[in-house]
Amino acid sequence: MKQTDDKNILLTRLLLSLGILIFIRMGTFLPVPGVNHGHLAFYIERHFMTRSLVSTFAGNNSVVIGLFTLNIFPYINASIIVQLLVSLVPSLSKLQKEGGAEARRSINSLTRALTLGWSVIQGMSVAFYLKRALFDWNPLLAFEIVIWLTTGAMIVLWLSEIITEYGLGNGASLLI
Repeated sequence: MKQTDDKNILLTRLLLSLGILIFIRMGTFLPVPGVNHGHLAFYIERHFMTRSLVSTFAGNNSVVIGLFTLNIFPYINASIIVQLLVSLVPSLSKLQKEGGAEARRSINSLTRALTLGWSVIQGMSVAFYLKRALFDWNPLLAFEIVIWLTTGAMIVLWLSEIITEYGLGNGASLLI
């Protein structure tokens, strides 16, 4: 009986993890509203450097600026920054070494806050890069792109934490 329960729990965790990973993958192809992908495709076709960069990462010459385009990368960057801060700031180092669960929560909160800030920075980078590619680019469109990409990155972070807590493995690692 216990072996059957363990198999059911394992199957449930596996299905949850796979479902979330598939959902995130589908979200990368859900286009950000306001971005004219026809203009973007035209720009990529005309510019060799951009075309080679897109084909390196996407495997072909098509690109979609989707809701989950930033994926888990802002969180990874924020984690690296927090690790550097812990090694450079004595109070953070002491907090990590001597603190218990409350200290871990504090460091996780700091990582999430940095993830939000880093998502905004990366979203702005994408929005301002698109200025060259989109004929109808304006500051309002750039603001909307930043909001959509930041929201998508934070949703991916939340989903990765769900995988870590209830699924199989570390959610951030599975998303890489």
